[in-house]
Amino acid sequence: MKLLHFVSLFMQRARLKLLFLGVTMLAVPVASTAPVYASDRVFLNAKSAIVMDADTHQVIYAKNPDLQLYPASTTKLMTAILLVTHLNPKDPVYISKEAASQPRVRLGLKSGTTITADDALRAVIMKSANDVAYAVAETVGGSQQGFARMMNLKARLLGCTHTNFVTPNGLHDDAHKTTSRDVALILAEAVKYPRIVAAMQTKDYSIAGKPFHNGNRMLYVTNTTYGQTIGGKTGYTSKAMYCLAFAVKQHGHTRVSVVLGAPRKSFMYRETRRLLDWSYRDKAVQLV
Repeated sequence: MKLLHFVSLFMQRARLKLLFLGVTMLAVPVASTAPVYASDRVFLNAKSAIVMDADTHQVIYAKNPDLQLYPASTTKLMTAILLVTHLNPKDPVYISKEAASQPRVRLGLKSGTTITADDALRAVIMKSANDVAYAVAETVGGSQQGFARMMNLKARLLGCTHTNFVTPNGLHDDAHKTTSRDVALILAEAVKYPRIVAAMQTKDYSIAGKPFHNGNRMLYVTNTTYGQTIGGKTGYTSKAMYCLAFAVKQHGHTRVSVVLGAPRKSFMYRETRRLLDWSYRDKAVQLV
């Protein structure tokens, strides 16, 4: 009898263990065949970011790509496009009193002077000179308002659907807004012009005895892990925060990266490099 009781008790306990094991197994989720590890996540502090193929406009990565934000001096990419499509390299750009009085950053030319369009292009791209960008607007468009209409028309032709330009230099205006997707489309157009690329890649220049350096730190990176540098444009205002549009060659393709609204300059550069590094490796990544 004792033996039968023992066997019965053993069988009951065995059934309970099997039942518990079965419930436990049902409660554990099945592991994914392609798990996302912590190292596969790209954490972005920027408000908006995108990586796009410049030729096909295929979006590779994006975070809030259609969120309207202030673009700061990435605006000057459109100013550069209109400059090279309307002015020859030696054409004069007149510095008016209004242009000379634009807020910093300025090249610091006196009103009533002229510089060549090629010099103006380098001042706009390399120095991010607000006075020269305004002078380009007056020379090409007749006024800031006329130039803004040209900027917005060109933006529409490029497929930009959330952009409204007011200033030629990106100085703050509440109505002056765009998106990372639209800036990517503008940069993809800008790098088609050899004159603009030459200005983007120039490290040192001098106009009227005023020497300056290219302010884009990405230009000085050697042995990159994200392809061959083409160039781009930085931007900053207190409301826009730090912005960077940058283009590279990857696997025979031109790819453009845009970061808008980064809270620190170091984040702007680091997150641009991180996005382009992932793009170069063609690795699936989760944006956070």
